[in-house]
Amino acid sequence: MTRQVRAFDRSRHTISVGSCAPAPLWEIVPRLTELYPGMAVSSEMQDCGALLDGLHSRAYQLIVMPEPVDDPALLCIQLTEEHLYFSLPPAHPLSSAKVLRFADLDGESMLLLAHIGFWYGRARKNMPQALFLTQDEPAAFDELTRMSALPFFTSDLSLKRDGMPENRVCIPISDPDAHVTYYCVCLSEQHQLLSRLLQHAVQ
Repeated sequence: MTRQVRAFDRSRHTISVGSCAPAPLWEIVPRLTELYPGMAVSSEMQDCGALLDGLHSRAYQLIVMPEPVDDPALLCIQLTEEHLYFSLPPAHPLSSAKVLRFADLDGESMLLLAHIGFWYGRARKNMPQALFLTQDEPAAFDELTRMSALPFFTSDLSLKRDGMPENRVCIPISDPDAHVTYYCVCLSEQHQLLSRLLQHAVQ
């Protein structure tokens, strides 16, 4: 009960957003900040189970999931899509390919950022023989991607935000696991939050 009271009190001053991946937060957090200037907006990444638990316990007012949620107590609306790419140096043997599969680079060494939500598990599942050089700090990862010739993952949303990396070729991955549709989910009783967010997105 105490936890629920604290969550309710916090919700009066803060909009808490949980996401399964980083990219949806890049747009959602600024939108909410603009829509609700009198409130703080906090965000974090969690696994899907923790996100749903947090939404039901009111730790979050809004969550982003990689699949639709069928629950009469929740409102679930499609948000956007993300498509994974390989980023390769021009000298890589596969740099001239128009499209690639996970299996094409399985067994190679790759740079991998640790805090990428559900994408981390998908990468390891689909490339079990790859040697992932995992980096915890985004700044260190970015520096390594500039200095190294090792492949790494990027996405259409990352390329839209950050532009094409220098001296790199970005090739889409065709496997189904390289594509995701994101869904915004909130409690049905808080539908106005989600409605305002999505109306703002299409203006």
